[in-house]
Formats: sequence, structure tokens, C-alpha cells
Amino acid sequence: MLSGFTVVVALEGQWRLHDQPVLHQAMDLVRRHQGGRLVLLAARAEGQRLKGPHRRKLDQDALGALHARTEALGIPLLCFPELPTAAALKALEPLVQPDAVLYGEQSRLFAGWPASKAKFPRVFGEFRRHIQGAPEPPLPEPEISGTANGLEPWSAGDLGKLRYLSMAPPAPVPGPERGPNRGDPRSAFPFRGDEASALGRLQHYVFESDGLKNYKTSRNQLVGSEFSSKFSPFLAVGSLSVRRIWHALEAHQAIFGPSEGCEWMRQELLWREFFLWSEQAHGEAFHSESGIQDRLPHAIADQELFKRWSRAECGQERIDAQMRELNATGYLSNRGRQWVASHFVNSLQLPWTWGARYFEWMLIDADPALNTGNWAYLAGVGSDPRSFGGSPRRFDLEGQAKRYDPEESHMQLWR
Repeated sequence: MLSGFTVVVALEGQWRLHDQPVLHQAMDLVRRHQGGRLVLLAARAEGQRLKGPHRRKLDQDALGALHARTEALGIPLLCFPELPTAAALKALEPLVQPDAVLYGEQSRLFAGWPASKAKFPRVFGEFRRHIQGAPEPPLPEPEISGTANGLEPWSAGDLGKLRYLSMAPPAPVPGPERGPNRGDPRSAFPFRGDEASALGRLQHYVFESDGLKNYKTSRNQLVGSEFSSKFSPFLAVGSLSVRRIWHALEAHQAIFGPSEGCEWMRQELLWREFFLWSEQAHGEAFHSESGIQDRLPHAIADQELFKRWSRAECGQERIDAQMRELNATGYLSNRGRQWVASHFVNSLQLPWTWGARYFEWMLIDADPALNTGNWAYLAGVGSDPRSFGGSPRRFDLEGQAKRYDPEESHMQLWR
């Protein structure tokens, strides 16, 4: 058993070292006690839903790279992927009885409620008008070396029992290595999910390419890796901080001046913030079939039709192409997601929660709050201002295709 003052940090799905407030808190505690130790724990956060195969590969990238970094620093990273955090801490008791346990939190722009909790806005426009204060600045990496005092107190057998990550996937190789979808060259997300890849993508998109400059006009495209930032998968696996992105946008503006692309990117980050806090404000109603509007939409629980849709066999060629991409890679463009959800709700008339859960399982960047928020929006039970007292938003698929994919490049790619 470890002796001396020990702090365990349950990372709770946040697989990075930069902008990790909990690690700074832990280091403050450790430094107050001479000879104190830091132990990191990777387990399943309480209430976390199951993840699909594409997302698990991305998590493996991020966690494997984090292990390589912490191992080099002599910091043990203990992994219990099948156990919730409380059960993992219980399993550790024979070898670790921590003096303090701290818990990581999902990256958000605001540490506290950005708008009134009691009267939290139901639509985004109102939320943006009532934001109080500015986003928090990102924190640097903490200095955690020298806090483990080596791994000698644990034998190899002990570490094996703890499922210590000695057999973790290797750290990413620098350079243009393909990520979890490298088996399909058509993937629009050909990146690894680790922290180094996330920060590299941020640097490239914001400072080394025209990506941010062109973001407003390119963000609705369907094919390729450069039409949008691709930050969302890194945010989902916790290898990138949203505050780090916001800080990069401010730095870009300071260097190059204001731009529409920068403003549109900020708006997308605020949309993410809106849905995260909206889920917290509305509780169970947020994920219910009747949504925050408390009205049950018309739907037909046709399981056979749902199966055909999920297999990309619903008969609408553009929708089937989108579903083939989703199933093969775990990724869809923002425009493609809207097409699929609108068709699912309005044309197939299937229960929107079925589609939402399928997306949550398949997408590499699925977050329950963001995924549900967007599906409920298009189902007419969420935060779409047009749907309050009215009908759900419905896309003219042919018109959309002529506008955003006039050469049918996506459909040709995913036949």
C-alpha cells in the first residue's frame, strides 16, 4: 500500500494535461505535504452512457498517449474502463487509500452559470444576449513531475491486478498518421484523438491555414477534412479544452484582426455551451420525448423502418449516403446531420429519440447534451424558436443538395 499523503484524481473522461483545473487543485494539495503523491484514475464517469466502436477507438488514442506522458513523469495512471469511478476507487482500496479524491469536469467556457439558472433561456438568441461575464482563460499544464516518488511501492503483480496501463496503445507517431478511421480513406476525420493531435489541429486550423478565415462560407460543405475545424471529436474525448480554442480565436484576432470566420466559430462554441447548460437547467425533460416544450410529437414506432434507416437502406439516396458515411467512419458533417435528422422526423416519422440514441452510439464526437439538443431542435420539441407553437423545421432536401452539394460529390463518394 502507498504510504504518505496521496491524492487521486479521477479524470472523468478528460484525457489531457492542458487546461485541467483539477490537476492544479491536486498539485496544490500535494505540495502542502512533503513527499505527497499524485495518482491518476481513468474510469467510467458516473452516469456515462455506453460508447460505440468509433468513439472507443478515439478514446483509446487519447488515453494511450496520456499514459505515455504520465509514465515518463513517473505518475501512475490506473485504468478501469468497465467500472464507474466509485467502483474503481473501491477496487483500489487494498493498495491505495487516498487522503483526497478530486474529480475532473467537462471542459466549458464558463465555470459557473453564464445566464440565470432560475430563468435559463430556452432559445439560443436569448441565451447569448443574457450571458454574464467572459469565458474563463485556459490554464497551462501543471508541473506534475516529481510527485509520484517512483512506482516502486507497487509490485508488477499489484499493477496487473489494478489493470495498470502498462499495455496501453503506443503514443501517436508525429506526422500525418491517420487516426481511428485510417481504414477508410474517405473519412472526413483522418486524425488521431490524442492531446498532441488536438493541439496540432488547433494550431493548423487557426494559424497555419485559411480554415478559420473561410469558416463561415465553408462550414456547410460535406466532403473532406478542411471544410470545418474538426474540433468536436477532440472536445468529446477530452483531449482538447474549449477554453483553449476560445483563447486561440482571441489570439488570431489580435494578429489578423476581426473576421467573420472567427465570429462564426465563437458562435458555434457558444451553441455548445448553451446545450450543456440547458441540459443541466431542464433535467430529465431535456432528454424526454416531449422535450423542454412538453409536447409529444407525432411518430410511428416502426422498428423495421428504423433498421433499414440504420443500415442505409431507407430508399432516399442522399440520406443513405450520409448513413453509409456515419456507419463507416463515425463522422458526419453538420449539414449532413441536419438532413438526416429532418428526414428521420418529417419523412420517415420515426421517434426522434431513436435517431438521437443511434447518433450518440455511432458518432465519434457525440455528447449527450449536444446530440439531444440538436435532435430535439429539429424534432420541434427543443430550442428552435420557430417550433414554439408551430411545426418542426423541415429541410427541402433537393434544394439543400443543389445549394450545398451541386455536383453531388458526397453522394458519389458514398455510393
